[in-house]
Amino acid sequence: MADRTGLTAQAIRYYEREGLLPLPIRTHTGYRVYGPEVLGRLGFIKQARRLGLSLNEIKQILRMSEAGRAPCCKVRELLAGKLEELDRTIAELSRFREELQRFLEAIARMPDQADTSRQICGLIQMAPNALLSAAPIDRRRTAGRGRRSETASTALPVTHYGKVATALGGKRNPT
Repeated sequence: MADRTGLTAQAIRYYEREGLLPLPIRTHTGYRVYGPEVLGRLGFIKQARRLGLSLNEIKQILRMSEAGRAPCCKVRELLAGKLEELDRTIAELSRFREELQRFLEAIARMPDQADTSRQICGLIQMAPNALLSAAPIDRRRTAGRGRRSETASTALPVTHYGKVATALGGKRNPT
């Protein structure tokens, strides 16, 4: 199943544990045997993740569909929220970029510190608080709607996080 979907076996097992996939039949040797409908469901999950939906949001959509209710209205609502969130993040990143650009221009005219200095790097240590308040946040914090980027104070969908982090010189977080 992993080869056919492009997902790792670990991801498929995780989706199974999280209730996004039905429990598979097991062979006498313990191998999982998925029905043909799981391939379509995994494709749906991958596409929903690409659109920035969290696993909890995907689970809500799947449950609505399983209950015989069309989830399209909910999907529109969720995606509109993702777009608003993305717009806020872009605005925050733009403000931070402007601040960082001004700071870089200011320190470009400053001399390097002496090699014998007790400071680690005076340039960083003298950064204005206004810049630091807009500075990157801890990447390890996550929110229900996706991973937080290093440079944004709002959650970014996982798929967009990698593009933003890579563009800013950070490492891409594999999904």
